[in-house]
Amino acid sequence: MKVGIVGDATRGLAWEGHLRPHSIVRQVDLTPSLKDLDSVDACLILDESENNLNILLEAIQKGFNCFFIAKPPTDTTRLEKIHRAAKEAGVIIQFAHWPTLAPATQWMMDKMPRPNFIHIEKEINKNQLVDVETEFKHLWIDEFGLCLKWIDSGIHHIEAKKINLSENYPIIIHLFLRFDNGASASISVYSGASENRHKRIISNKNEILECDVPNQIIRLGRINESNRLYFEKQVFDPATSAEKAALLFLKSIQMNRESVYSSYDALRLSTHIHKVEQRLKQFS
Repeated sequence: MKVGIVGDATRGLAWEGHLRPHSIVRQVDLTPSLKDLDSVDACLILDESENNLNILLEAIQKGFNCFFIAKPPTDTTRLEKIHRAAKEAGVIIQFAHWPTLAPATQWMMDKMPRPNFIHIEKEINKNQLVDVETEFKHLWIDEFGLCLKWIDSGIHHIEAKKINLSENYPIIIHLFLRFDNGASASISVYSGASENRHKRIISNKNEILECDVPNQIIRLGRINESNRLYFEKQVFDPATSAEKAALLFLKSIQMNRESVYSSYDALRLSTHIHKVEQRLKQFS
């Protein structure tokens, strides 16, 4: 398989390193712009510019299967065009939604494909955010996208509350989601913590999963024959996330099946972000 990498040279070299271990990759071409790329089986787009969705659309129109490696986009109009274009061109699109692509999450989704409850707590050291407003928004968007993807049902009701200090410094956000299938999810993000902490708890009627996100450590809980709760432990290496994500993308192309986080998933997330923001305007 011939793979093209479009974007910054330093990042491109790093991603070339993630691709090389996979035997299905026979050639990797690095280029700063899409116009310099010849025919390829797969294309990685590394671009955080405001024009990055236009570059993705152009790549789709060229017939390239694309892995879009950037922050989750929120331009619903352009995402609709991208989703339609991908369907018309018959190409595979994968977005870099890291909460979904992480090896620990993929393992949990296999174990529990239909959870009825998700609870997420994320605390960030107050000195870690530079552009606080923008970065804070992406913190809750990432977790929101995971809940939408995993529960995979329409949202029946959204509650949203955000607290700002001095009007423009976001300190806390809390989201509560009720889905059409009866499942629920809660997301809490706090940006004034003394140290980082990130935990996800997911359950159905038979099992519970607890994930220490930064360390990719999972505890799987069940009731044993003695009617006691016991846990098994699984540990994943966070350093392998990019390599595993690239492999998921390449396998989707090989098998001609929808990617792990597709243009539909990105469009659905963008649509619901706007609904959350409407609720925040009403109640925050």
